[in-house]
Amino acid sequence: MFERNAKLINKKFYQYLIPSILTIFAMQIASLLDGIIVGNLLGNDALSATSLVLPILFIVQTPGLALSVGGAIVVGILLGKRDIAKANKVFSACFIYGVLIAAIFAALAPLISMPLANLFASSLVDYSYEYIFIYLVTDPIVTVAMLLASFMMVDNNPRLSSFFNIFSMSVKIGSMFLFILVFNMGMYGAALSTGFGYLVGFLLLIIYIRSDKRLLKFTFKIKGTFGDLKDALKASSATAISYILMAIQMCIINIVISNVITDQLDIVIFGLVANMIFVFDLFSGGIIGLIPTICGILYGEKDMFSLKSVVRKIYILNLIVTAVLVLLILAIPNVYSAMFGFTTEDPTEMGRTTLMIRIYLISFIPYEINKFSTSYYPAVEKNIPSYVTVFLKEAILVIPLNVILVNTNGLLGYVIAQAITQTLTVIITYVFVILYGKIKNKGSGIFLFEKIEYESYDISIDNNLDNASLISKEITDFALNHNASNRSAQIIGLASEEFVSNIITYGYNKKNKQNYIDVNLKIIDDNMILRIRDDGLPFDPTKYEADEEIEYNTSGINMINKLTNKVSYMRVLNLNNTVIEMSMEGVNNGNSSEA
Repeated sequence: MFERNAKLINKKFYQYLIPSILTIFAMQIASLLDGIIVGNLLGNDALSATSLVLPILFIVQTPGLALSVGGAIVVGILLGKRDIAKANKVFSACFIYGVLIAAIFAALAPLISMPLANLFASSLVDYSYEYIFIYLVTDPIVTVAMLLASFMMVDNNPRLSSFFNIFSMSVKIGSMFLFILVFNMGMYGAALSTGFGYLVGFLLLIIYIRSDKRLLKFTFKIKGTFGDLKDALKASSATAISYILMAIQMCIINIVISNVITDQLDIVIFGLVANMIFVFDLFSGGIIGLIPTICGILYGEKDMFSLKSVVRKIYILNLIVTAVLVLLILAIPNVYSAMFGFTTEDPTEMGRTTLMIRIYLISFIPYEINKFSTSYYPAVEKNIPSYVTVFLKEAILVIPLNVILVNTNGLLGYVIAQAITQTLTVIITYVFVILYGKIKNKGSGIFLFEKIEYESYDISIDNNLDNASLISKEITDFALNHNASNRSAQIIGLASEEFVSNIITYGYNKKNKQNYIDVNLKIIDDNMILRIRDDGLPFDPTKYEADEEIEYNTSGINMINKLTNKVSYMRVLNLNNTVIEMSMEGVNNGNSSEA
């Protein structure tokens, strides 16, 4: 009678999507304004210095990025498995080790800043030294900020995470003017503004600490978390390797470009096409950013129906946004060029510029697919395909293709190299993924979705009170048909009716609004596990006390707690997740309730 639908999880998807998009938008706009302010207030040499030291900044950011991305994935999976104790340990270990590594960079700043400045930007050493030194000194603040933003997203606070980033970036831009114009701090002020912006943003920690939505708690008892920390680093290793290889790739390609391309027009066009990645990341980064937050949790829950729905939605939405941008820039390349200050009345110059832009645009749909692969496969504990993607697009294909094609065809060779690199990476990665899934039995299709190995009854219902008794009968029949004892089947059916009717009666402020509840019963070995998920008001049945019956007529909850083996609760993705466990034989070996 009932079927599973994705309406509940889709509702949450969009509630997380908007904060994620706003976060990336704010950070990308701040980066753009950063360059504009430095170029206008401190000059072109200062702007060039910030570009030349980017590889150093990538490397310095890598540990914090790895722990924030990988930590969020692992913590999300643990929350999906309802292992809050281990999630707290991993959360805390990521902060402790992240700050420790960043503190080492900060302590080494006086010793290594000048050698690094001479190595990467010797002609602009005065500017580059100041920028590197302050960046290293403030790295602990930036690392904490990255960790905080990632964990707030996975810990039921997507809006607060978004607001934290937007607020911090706003302070950063404002403080740049203050430090450069008022205090005359030059590059010191430009670099300091990032750390200062996040430092002021930490005031929002008060809201996070006091939030009743927060699950994660800090602890210094992190003994035994090394294995989980390894999992966090493993989950983010593709991203971390990508950052490091990107830094190396940038150095090599920039050297090749500077030696081969001498025509002033081609140098300007190179800047135009190189900045195109910023434009696409501005609009698509927030979509891809949902993968560690939502997919890790759903994978941990083994809710493959919701996982498939969300993954496909992210994939398709990202491709649609990318395709629209590609078509838009294809149609009006002159407008895109003007956005970055390039205009010309010479039809030959404009024709060459348009040609290079249009060829370069070929790379962006496969580029976004490769970004998806780098983020998605680690979130479902399939790291090897992401390594294939990263090494192909950041080293194996891109470097030799650029060296060969730029030397033989100049700027035309560069744009062609990007298109070939990204396209071949997609093809090779997906061929590998399909073979990997079949040979290693790691899942099917390009998303490597896992096959459910147990019997499962999976439905969604709307908030009609009549549905409570109807699903009770279906669940009871399902249990009986799979060899549960009559007593056990009746109890698990009664539990579904009791909890669902309680959600429908008391869980929603707007009674006339249609809401959906997901109900899943799976049979694993000799146990039945009933999961009920809703987006109603927070209610933890494991902390329910009898005197609450004055407000809520939920006396049946006490009876279910006594009759079943275990009742556990967790609010994840701002959804109530109640899990009731019952043995097939119906023997209650002592109920336990966990929050």
